[in-house]
Amino acid sequence: MTLIDHRRSRRGVVRLAALATAMAGCWGCGGEADPYQRFPVHGTVQLDGKPLKAGTINFVPGGPGASGTAEIVDGAFLLGVAEGLSPGGYRVEVYSSQPTGRKVPNPDDPGAQIDETLSLVDRRYNVASTLKAEIPAGGAKEPLSFDVTSPAPTSAKSKRR
Repeated sequence: MTLIDHRRSRRGVVRLAALATAMAGCWGCGGEADPYQRFPVHGTVQLDGKPLKAGTINFVPGGPGASGTAEIVDGAFLLGVAEGLSPGGYRVEVYSSQPTGRKVPNPDDPGAQIDETLSLVDRRYNVASTLKAEIPAGGAKEPLSFDVTSPAPTSAKSKRR
């Protein structure tokens, strides 16, 4: 081995050691573990007495606790253990919208057009929600059930997206 080969070999070892040290320092990176005990939650959402075809349900904790969001499909939702809820009180928000078939100006991009959508769920069940849920210690033993209504015809203003 020549002097040049020896130096290259040594540089490679030094680089490998530096890389290993940097990687070791990052093990565990990505944030701390969630400090909340979580439990699976499932249930149903009815819109005007019928299963809500599609939407989103949000659980916002009233104090310290795990929040959760689930997709609603054919009136049912499910939060597994990993994304489940911790014991405590929650404000529940239900969202669902449908396109009107019209195009409207995009407020974020002047000159562009976006599809106009109409909220299917009255604001009393989303942005100004009065829905509540309580998750007991050990998790909910029964499915949660939420009944929501459509906006009144006079308050059915379109929501642009």
